[in-house]
Amino acid sequence: MMTSPAELDVVRAARALDRRTVLRLLAAVGAGALLPAGCGGAPSALAPPPGASLAVLSPRTYAVMTAAAMRLVGPKGAALVADRTIDVGLLADAWLAGTPAIAGPIGQALLLLEFGVWPLVGKLRPFTALDTASQDAVLRGCMTSRLDTMRAVFRGVRSLAMVTFYGAPASRALTGFPGPFGSGTVTIADAMSD
Repeated sequence: MMTSPAELDVVRAARALDRRTVLRLLAAVGAGALLPAGCGGAPSALAPPPGASLAVLSPRTYAVMTAAAMRLVGPKGAALVADRTIDVGLLADAWLAGTPAIAGPIGQALLLLEFGVWPLVGKLRPFTALDTASQDAVLRGCMTSRLDTMRAVFRGVRSLAMVTFYGAPASRALTGFPGPFGSGTVTIADAMSD
């Protein structure tokens, strides 16, 4: 039986599609179908402060970083982030500006966390539009995903949230850490005392 050129093209295309490619296509189709849901912008409580100048993050990725950090640092830390005592989004932006090799992948991870949809990410709406329990479920799903990419997204976002949050002086009251030693405010004698 003869096969037409169009049928051969379909067979070649089907052979080229591995599981990863199919998942990417499904995510792209899902994101395209839900694009209007993500066009409204991030909630104002998560948006950068007026007049803030972002070097690396966009206002959207700033909001995703802030929302994820609030879920990752625990309730007491979330309160400090929510009232902007610790502005994780601005701190993350400054940190990423100093590490340009990491800025691109982290920005992509934040966008994937925000706009990725099932089956890649267990949600159908933008991450910043979800309630806290749903955000926790999405982060847990990324952490335990069978896909290396999703676990890497979780590790990258979590690491940046922790570095920026716990690096901020305002977090020291939560941890009891007096600050960096040898900086003038914390002496070696302070480190030796209990």
